[in-house]
Amino acid sequence: MKLCKFAAALTGAALSLSLVAPALAAEAADQRLARVTLEVKGTLGIGDEYTEFYGEPDETALGTRWSLSWKSEDEELSVTATDEGKVLSLNRWEKGDRVVEPVFAMGSSGELSFPAMTRSQAGEHARAFLDKVLSENEKVSFTEEDAESLSATEYSFRGNVELNGLPSPMSVYVRVRLSDGEVTRFWRGDVSDYAGAPGDAKTSTTEEKARELLKTTLSLRLEYVRNEKGEAAVLRYLPNGTDEFYVDAATGELVNLTELRDKLRQQYAGAGGEKLMANTSMAAMDAAAPEAAPTLSEVELEGVAKLEGVLDKEGLDKKIKAWRELGLDAYALGSAGYNVDRETGDVTARVSYAKNTEEGIYRRYVTVDAKTGELISMYGNNPSRMVLLEEDSKEYKALLTAAQAQEKGEAFLKRLWGEQLAKTERYNEVDGKEKASTVSFTFAQKVNGYFFPENSITVRVDGTDGSIMGFSRSFDDEVVFDTADGLISEEEAIDVWCGSFPVELGYMEIPVALDMSKEFELLRNAGYTYYNSLKPGYALGDRDAWYSGVDAKTGELVEPETTEPETMFYDDLEGHWAKEILDELARYGVGWMGGKAEPDKALTQLDYILLLSSAEGYRWSNVGEEDVETLYEIAYRQGILTKEERQEDKVLTRAELVKMFLNSRGYGKVAQLSGIFRCDFADAAQIPESDLGYAALAQGLGIAGGDGEGNYAPTRPAVRCEAAVMLWKYMKR
Repeated sequence: MKLCKFAAALTGAALSLSLVAPALAAEAADQRLARVTLEVKGTLGIGDEYTEFYGEPDETALGTRWSLSWKSEDEELSVTATDEGKVLSLNRWEKGDRVVEPVFAMGSSGELSFPAMTRSQAGEHARAFLDKVLSENEKVSFTEEDAESLSATEYSFRGNVELNGLPSPMSVYVRVRLSDGEVTRFWRGDVSDYAGAPGDAKTSTTEEKARELLKTTLSLRLEYVRNEKGEAAVLRYLPNGTDEFYVDAATGELVNLTELRDKLRQQYAGAGGEKLMANTSMAAMDAAAPEAAPTLSEVELEGVAKLEGVLDKEGLDKKIKAWRELGLDAYALGSAGYNVDRETGDVTARVSYAKNTEEGIYRRYVTVDAKTGELISMYGNNPSRMVLLEEDSKEYKALLTAAQAQEKGEAFLKRLWGEQLAKTERYNEVDGKEKASTVSFTFAQKVNGYFFPENSITVRVDGTDGSIMGFSRSFDDEVVFDTADGLISEEEAIDVWCGSFPVELGYMEIPVALDMSKEFELLRNAGYTYYNSLKPGYALGDRDAWYSGVDAKTGELVEPETTEPETMFYDDLEGHWAKEILDELARYGVGWMGGKAEPDKALTQLDYILLLSSAEGYRWSNVGEEDVETLYEIAYRQGILTKEERQEDKVLTRAELVKMFLNSRGYGKVAQLSGIFRCDFADAAQIPESDLGYAALAQGLGIAGGDGEGNYAPTRPAVRCEAAVMLWKYMKR
């Protein structure tokens, strides 16, 4: 039944906290439980079949939530409801002999059959359930449905509540058991999760005005990126990160939600306590040398040769510490791990260093060419600590400014990778006057005045002593760059970018400061200074596709190439007698990929194995040699045929079709019994004794009927649609 009274109370004081507390105090707990229980039973149609019941209130700052639990010998049902009896969640379990198990999907039983109902039919049960539990001013549309599944014992549905005709962030989940259409799990977001009553579903502005305001929050940067084929670098307008904004429907004003949340969080946050950081020392362990083998094979000798000329860790240490900018003089040499590139044969080594201090352990890891000691990359970390203060000045110990740190970092990189560094400019934004214990810089290649971030060099500088504590490089000197002629403006690009977003009026979660009014007294007493409310407004919504940016020359949105999972469908069945059957199988992924059923084409052995394997969940779009081997291995395991019977291109007869199928379902030994079978086919007398058992079982199971004249026709070549129809009949039996 509909909760009509809740709709009337939605915009009234019954939802506000100012009236919740007096109501709770005026009514005894047992009376409230009786009232809520009756309301829930009426909504859900719960009878008196249960033998045990409990109800427990949870008094929160936003109101009361009731946990109701029913039990019987066979089942357990739990429901969460508001104090008005509005159902917010439901869980239904089946009780076993020893434990109570939730009703989850247990997977296929191993026997080929269709689920008890389709996803569409299960959706009807889900919608019927929502009709019972939603208020008059609420509506839910489920999101795009998933594919059908042969192994399904339940289907789940998700959506969001449309409140007062507007979309909202309140989500809904419903799970339906396929055996009987029972809802076994349900939960939803509700207006009672928010402070105060929802805002009025009206607006003082328009979608067009809101879009113009939201457009001002967007910015794009013009950079080179590789095109989709990776052949060249082209110019694209790419989106910059931005705060979250919305346009308040009541005032028409643009609001920075990110700043609002941060401000309210800071008001709520107390002083943080000190963190106790524990440092664990790293013990070096020498690996025991393996016993020498009497002789080495040619392959082993080749592997040994790859390490010819490799420096030991002391030799590498000498090469590394020659770079004084790394500041490793006070560091102790640790381990050296070597790695041989399987493709190029190049050998690299990662050498570790550590420096123990009262503050903790400083660590550095340097990767070099193991034969030359040439620097490749480095990273490191310092112990977590507060920068010590001078006793007299109470100011930070001398730290480098970002500008000073950059000077040291660039000087090091110029010496190390000067030719490539000359092609770059600093990419990340840094305040040159700011001081910090560590500062990182990224230098990206710049061509025709625009960055190509894929070609970049990074360096990290220790602000306490100016040493280099990290660096890396990713640079392809062979990239071909497109010209910078004929570019659209940033304003034009932003118009295109903003136009790709939907903008619509809807309810949004908006943080609000809790004032001293009685409406929010319980929340403030609980320690909150702000809480989310529901307010109507406009924001940039979710697009149907994901775009990486705007092409700087054509002005078109750039959608990266993605590979969508191929679905099974047929476009050659119009007017065919088996169309509905083949289409139903295809919805469950049973059949042949590629868009063509070719229903009247002669059935080969490989065609049939593809069909049967698809019923077990296997899919092949393009069948290569390796796939064929895998398919036949599956067929051998399933008992469809033996290795000796393999003939991929052989056209199967109707008798062979039936025999292979019944063998795969475990009927083979029974079918081979002699003297016990009879069948009613018109040509039964002509069916060979070795096939008679199979023919009789196929007729008894209802999976093989006679041709137009009632004949089994065992030697007639089978066609593809006959194989699919036989499988369908077996699954429908």
